[in-house]
Formats: sequence, structure tokens, C-alpha cells
Amino acid sequence: MQPVTRSSLSERTASHLRDGFQSGRWQGALPGVRQLASELGVSRDVLRDALRLLENSGEVLHGGAGRHRLIAASTKVGVKSALRVGILLSCPLEQDNAHTHQLIFGIRQAVESMGHVCFLAPKSASALRQSPARIREHMLKCRADAWIVYSAERSVLEMAAELAVPVFALGGMFEDLPLAGSVTDLRPPLHSAVSLLAALGHRQIVLICPLSWRHPHLNQRSQTFLQSLRQHGIKAEPHYNVPDWAHTPAGLHDLLEALFTTTPPTALLVMEPECVGPILVFLAEHGLRVPEDVSLINLLPDPMQSFYRVALAHFEWPITKHIRNIICWLRHLAKGRRSLAKATVPPGFVRGESIAKRMNRTKTVELTH
Repeated sequence: MQPVTRSSLSERTASHLRDGFQSGRWQGALPGVRQLASELGVSRDVLRDALRLLENSGEVLHGGAGRHRLIAASTKVGVKSALRVGILLSCPLEQDNAHTHQLIFGIRQAVESMGHVCFLAPKSASALRQSPARIREHMLKCRADAWIVYSAERSVLEMAAELAVPVFALGGMFEDLPLAGSVTDLRPPLHSAVSLLAALGHRQIVLICPLSWRHPHLNQRSQTFLQSLRQHGIKAEPHYNVPDWAHTPAGLHDLLEALFTTTPPTALLVMEPECVGPILVFLAEHGLRVPEDVSLINLLPDPMQSFYRVALAHFEWPITKHIRNIICWLRHLAKGRRSLAKATVPPGFVRGESIAKRMNRTKTVELTH
């Protein structure tokens, strides 16, 4: 009996891997050499030779230095390779707004309709204290073939760019990172909103936005807002036009009292939908009407707001376009190709009924305490 040669063992290992591709044992990205060699009970040299054979035949695609190899879609008969796609959220879904719910559910439906498996990471980035090291460990434990990282901080995206598995950044500052991604560009509709308000005579225009827009410094969206004001000859001061406030119900109330007892704004742009209701209550309690006294633009609408008496001006976010970009990215992955395509998608601006010409008189409110 002839002794088993190294090449024949490599060929048998390659054949075993090929059978695993067909059965679905391995899908998408292969484990690393050390893990896979241990799983198959062969040396790393034998496994590398086997993988080289599969790469030469086009059944396995090399992911590049430090990255996992990908199983080519053609290795599964009649279907594309099914991928296990994870979604890392910025905060627990139950704590997020209706827009995020609609987006995430749409993504899951689209991914699963393609024949892939889609799951939410058990812990969000906020639950992991926004720690890149903790998030990385959590993502590796989930064993996904690909990740969609939603609204992540810059440090988290930098970590994600170094992972062996492909990552799609949905939102965040990833322009210069080796990641595929899609981001909503609020700058065009912000400029359109300011232009309309300025044309209607408004000069006291305030943007009520979350902490991430203001700290540690003003982000691009806040800066675009201030630049748009200045382009229309409006004096813009960050402390007034993009004010700081404590992100609590009491903090919002204190901000409104401070604004309307000093230099009352004639127009408010509100980023977070949960703030709109309390703002309308405050205005009504002080005899201020929308839009007669104060124009109001809701940047991120909520379905519940469709029951308001006045149809609020708002931005129409491009959820469908983001999902299409993710589908395109997954199609490339299923074919064994890594895409680093980046898309910037602006929302539409819907005027609604909550914007009106500035009144000649300026109203201030009287505090009751």
C-alpha cells in the first residue's frame, strides 16, 4: 500500500471542504486557518495547500491579507451562498424611534428574502458602553459572515474596518475607511429649509438637536445649518441657533423657557421626534400657535404625528434607497466579491402646513413660577 502523500491529503481535505460547501456546513466566509485546521484535524500546511487548490479552481476566493476567505456562490448548486448577516444597533431597538424600527425591519425582510439569515446582535453598542474592544469581542462571538453596523460612532467604525468579515456602515463617519456604506446626507434639505424660512422673513431660527450634533464639537450637519443662515444674511451664533440642553424632559422645558423669554425664535427645526409633542404642548400653554406664531419643521417624522391637526413640515428619509444599497452589497458578497461602494443619499423636504410667513410682532412668554 502506497503511503499517503502530502498532496493527496491536501486533495482529500479540499474534497471534504467542497462537500461542506455543497451541504451548507460552511457558508459565506470561512473560519481562519488555525480554527479550520483544528476542526478538520489536519495541519495548517495541509489546509493551506487544500485552500490553494480551491482558490485555483475558483471555489474559494482569497479575502486579502488578514481577511477570511469567501466561498464562491457557484459552489452551491442552483442557489447563491447563504450568508449569516448580523446587525449591530447603536442602542436597544425598543429604545429607538419609529424611523429606526421601519429601517431595521425593512432590512431584515430584504436580507431574508434573498435567502440569507439575518439577526440582531444580542447587545447594542450603547449596552457595550461604545467600547470598540467590547463590541469587537461581541461581534466575533456572534459568528456572522457579514455585518451591518447602524449609526455607529467613529471609533466603532474604525474597529469594524479591521475585521476579517465584511462590514456595511449604515450611517456614521466612514467616508475615508475601507468599508461599504450608505449615509443620509441632511445638508441639502437643511439648506432648503433655511432658504424657505429666510424667504418668508424668519431671522430667529433655532435647531434643537441631539448631543451628538453638538459635542465634542458641532458636526457637519450643525455647521451646514449655521452656514446656511449666514448665506442668507442671518447672524448665526452656535449658543443661540444650536443651543446646548440636557437631554431630558426637564432639560427640554428649560431650553424652551430660556429661548422664549429672551429672544423668541420664530422658527424651530427639531431633530428628534420625541421632542415634537412636548414642544407643541409648551407652545400651546403659552398661547403660541403653529404656524401663525412659530414655524416648525420636524426633521425625523413619526407615524403618530399624522394625527396632529397641522401637517408638520418634515424631511422624507430615504429608507428604501438605503435598503437597496445593502441588497447590492450582499449580492456582491454572495458572488464572492467584496464591495466597498459608498453612497450618500439626501432626504426630500416636505413643506407641510407648519411653515408660515414671519409675523411682524415678536412674542415672549411669561413664566408662571
